[in-house]
Amino acid sequence: MAYAYANQPQNRAAAIAGVAAIHAGLGALLIYGLATGSFAPPESPKLSAGQIPIEPPPPPEPTAEPTPDKAQEASSRPVVAPLPPTSLATSPPRVDTSDIILPPAPPVPVPLPNVAPTVAPPPPPPSPTPSFDPVAARPSNSPGGWVTQADYRQAWISREYTGTVGFRLSVGASGRVENCSVTRSSGVSALDQATCQLITRRARFDPAKNGQGRAVAGTYSSAVRWQLPD
Repeated sequence: MAYAYANQPQNRAAAIAGVAAIHAGLGALLIYGLATGSFAPPESPKLSAGQIPIEPPPPPEPTAEPTPDKAQEASSRPVVAPLPPTSLATSPPRVDTSDIILPPAPPVPVPLPNVAPTVAPPPPPPSPTPSFDPVAARPSNSPGGWVTQADYRQAWISREYTGTVGFRLSVGASGRVENCSVTRSSGVSALDQATCQLITRRARFDPAKNGQGRAVAGTYSSAVRWQLPD
C-alpha cells in the first residue's frame, strides 16, 4: 500500500505527457492534410442488384357517397306579410267652422180628396134554381111479388112462424138494390133474413133524381107481414 502511494505522481505525469503527444499528433495530421488538400476517399461498398417481389397495391378505401339533402318541408304556418308603415299626419286636419245656410225644404204635397164616385161591386149571381123537383126512388115492379105465400117453408109453417119485418133498402143510381137492413124484427131471425134476401133479389126501382134531373142513389123503406097460409 505504501508503494502505490509513492509511485502515483510519476504515473500521473506520464499519462499527461502521453495525452499531450496524442493531441499534438492529431493537430499535425490535420494541418498536414489541409496543406496537401487531398484526402483519401472512403471506400464505398459495392451495390448488388436483385429483384424485390412487388406486392399488389391495397384496395382503394370506399368513399362515402354524399347523401342528398332532405327537401325543406313547407311550414304549416301561414305567411304573414308585415303591414306597411302608417304615416300619421303631425298637423291636425283643417276644419271649416263657417256657418252653412241650407236651402228651404220643398213643401210637402197634401193629398187631395178623391172626387171620383165609388162604384160598388156587382152582387153575386143568384144560385140557379132547380129545373126539376127531386124525386125519391120508387119501385118499378109490384112490391106484392117480392115476398109471397109460396116463400113459406114447411118447417116455418109447422112451427107457426109469423110476424112483420120492417126493412130499409139502399137503391143505387142504376135502380138495383145495393143493401138491405132490418129496421124492425119479427122476432124470428129466419123470417128477418129471408125478407132481405128475397127483396134484394126481386125488387126493381126507378132511381132517385136530383134537381138537375140526374139519377142519383136513394133509399126506400117498407115492411113485410109474414102470415100463415090458409
